[in-house]
Amino acid sequence: MTSEILQQLLDEYAMGTISAADRQRLLAALRDPVWSGKVADCLLEDLHTGRYDVVAEELPDVRARLHQQLAEKMKAAEITPVAPSRSVFQLRWTRVAAALLLIGGVSAAIYFSTLRKRPLEKNTGGMAVNIAPGGHKAMLTLADGSTIALDDAAKGNIAQQGNVQILKLGNGQLAYQQQPGTNAATLWNTVSTPSGGDYQVILPDGTKAWLNAASAIVFPAAFTGKERQVTVRGEVYFEVAQSANHPFSVMANGVAIKVLGTSFNINAYNEERYTKITLVTGSVKVSTSNTDQLLTPGQQALANNKDATLSINAHPDLEQVLAWKNGLFNFNGADIYTVMRQLERWYNIQVKYEGPVPDVIFKGEMYKNVNFSDVMEMLKAMGVKCRMEGNVLVVSS
Repeated sequence: MTSEILQQLLDEYAMGTISAADRQRLLAALRDPVWSGKVADCLLEDLHTGRYDVVAEELPDVRARLHQQLAEKMKAAEITPVAPSRSVFQLRWTRVAAALLLIGGVSAAIYFSTLRKRPLEKNTGGMAVNIAPGGHKAMLTLADGSTIALDDAAKGNIAQQGNVQILKLGNGQLAYQQQPGTNAATLWNTVSTPSGGDYQVILPDGTKAWLNAASAIVFPAAFTGKERQVTVRGEVYFEVAQSANHPFSVMANGVAIKVLGTSFNINAYNEERYTKITLVTGSVKVSTSNTDQLLTPGQQALANNKDATLSINAHPDLEQVLAWKNGLFNFNGADIYTVMRQLERWYNIQVKYEGPVPDVIFKGEMYKNVNFSDVMEMLKAMGVKCRMEGNVLVVSS
């Protein structure tokens, strides 16, 4: 990404014309310390130009709170905004506040300051211990049952399955590389992530699979039949390599998904009420024991994990569905149980409820690369009373 493209994305965000895909590109850039620094420079400069005045009223209810944060940033940078009049300054401030909102991962309903990092006290004999976020961790189980911890494995050739080399690439991804010859038998491999881990795999056909925490994918070391078949649990995002003569199929919680070449997300955690298949591009056929449904881009199929009934959400929030893949939590419209299940999987904690459960509906986004102490701040700001006892988060009324 160039500085010009970054500025263009910021401008589109400011004008409210940015696409969902470009907004995710912008969020990804902001997670890079180099680019986030360039964005901060742009915002401070734009205090003088009024570049983002056009959407001044976007966030009136967070203006005062974020004004103090920006004032601290400007003081540290020894920059004073030019304000010909009070109204013009408010216009300029509000747009910068909105951009800071994007960078900080907060929303009008969530106060979350990434600037404050305080250790979290746990019940560990008085020692202050902070729970770090998850990271790129996974286990590879080969056909003979042997295992390789992928986060510890050195880059390069890490295993051989028949005439297929298994490589850990320079960017940490796992890839399968076919060698000359034929496979005498189907050798099944499994990549699984623990709670607090995620990972990316390039399957033998070139299909890319992103695994969320506490997830797994089972696949052959080489696709040799007419169909390319895999099985998943947990949450996996696919970008399927096109091969018209070799349909790609996924099994998850008794739900079958068949595609040719497309991108889609599967959320198939056993503890959730539904297995959700969300189509981003292309076309997929979703089948349960009761019915079949063909999805078009932007649709989501919901298969009830109890009775296999299938329903369609014609307008799911794609940003929310794909937030995990882009390093974010998106809690828009989520109740406390939904939020807590996500936190359990990513921070490898347990949640216990004490008394009536708070009736809280969450909004907004938060980065996944923050320590749990910051999450505690967010919860308390939302009015959730909670405390840590060892590795257990106790939520009380």
